[in-house]
Amino acid sequence: MVADAGHTPGHTDFDVLILGAGSGGYACALRAAQLGLRVGLVEKDKVGGTCLHVGCIPTKALLHAAEVADSARDSERFGVKASLEGIDMAGVNAYSNLIKSDIGKDRLWTSAKVRVGNRRCLAYKKGTDRF
Repeated sequence: MVADAGHTPGHTDFDVLILGAGSGGYACALRAAQLGLRVGLVEKDKVGGTCLHVGCIPTKALLHAAEVADSARDSERFGVKASLEGIDMAGVNAYSNLIKSDIGKDRLWTSAKVRVGNRRCLAYKKGTDRF
């Protein structure tokens, strides 16, 4: 049972209940909470969904690393002397992981000035639910 954000823990009284905290679900939850609605958010895996954890965001981080490598390779075109010694995939993956963690759920909620937890405007539950 999801603890209600505006009432006694154990109640499930929400203005909005969102199943799925992917990019659409958490955006909806954040906006509803900013508008003062009592929001319940249920996610079976990780807040941010596929896009944040294995799709769009990590892919863009990898593409950015490739663009940096290309820039170093083509630097003489711009009068800059640089060399590309190679690609350190462990380092590239560490960069990708840093980007994911930097924009993870805690940052998403705090940057939107949304308080999460009991007696707050947004309650979050890891798991599945039905209505």
